[in-house]
Amino acid sequence: MEQWKAVMSSANRAYQEGRESDAEQLYQSACQRAVPLLTEWQDHEAAIAMLAVSNQNLADLYFSQSRYDEALVVYGGLLRTLTELSQNKRGDSQLAHFAESALEKAGAELSQEVRRRELALPESNPDLEPIRSLMS
Repeated sequence: MEQWKAVMSSANRAYQEGRESDAEQLYQSACQRAVPLLTEWQDHEAAIAMLAVSNQNLADLYFSQSRYDEALVVYGGLLRTLTELSQNKRGDSQLAHFAESALEKAGAELSQEVRRRELALPESNPDLEPIRSLMS
């Protein structure tokens, strides 16, 4: 967890300093570091939050650069992972509960961003289906 925090801190600092390429690489690293914490970390709420924050920060970076397709792919992957976790495939009800809450929040944030930017959700990305259904 401490490594994840250090990477996220560095990524946020790079973004604030305008070093967007560095921030992108660091956010990608944070996303990768968050995945194993889902099963290794006992604090499921924190592990889900780390996964969501990592992916959302990376997607926000892409949105700020008008790289909308890449942002939607990142969000789509996050939604897919949270959906799988919320369906309790690993048999952990706490993890499923926190994943479901994060899924609702991430879905609402993405829906708002898509509406604000007047983006079309690509039909080719099935991971965005929950967002399409929210927006219809």
